[in-house]
Amino acid sequence: MRYIVVALLFCQLLFARELVVVGNSNFPKQSLSLQEIQSIFLSKKCFIDGKRVLVMNFEVNSSLRRCFEKHILKKSQASLERYWRKAYYKGKRPPKIVTSKEMLFLYLQTVQPSIGYVDANATSNREVKVLYRVGCD
Repeated sequence: MRYIVVALLFCQLLFARELVVVGNSNFPKQSLSLQEIQSIFLSKKCFIDGKRVLVMNFEVNSSLRRCFEKHILKKSQASLERYWRKAYYKGKRPPKIVTSKEMLFLYLQTVQPSIGYVDANATSNREVKVLYRVGCD
């Protein structure tokens, strides 16, 4: 029994991952607080150093997005849908949807300033600035 518990915990550690919020390599800040990230991704804060920030989000069915919504935005998918329906009438738009990590990195490279999130393992050999880290379960 003890071996089964240890094996399950080990498997959980193997599959646990770290999500990082990333900006382009010239992003004007070295890091962001959780509150700043929430404000940016909920279109409450659209500019950094006087420049409009391109904000990117993965598709609704993405496990990365579910982790981001749970651990960063601290909202359920249903509450976010309600939020964006109300925000739409105030002229706010949700983040740009990206369909792959490659698409995210391409936007980070070409549009500045820009911000998104990705699995920490995907950032090796990429010219991005890690702004915040959080574990996913």
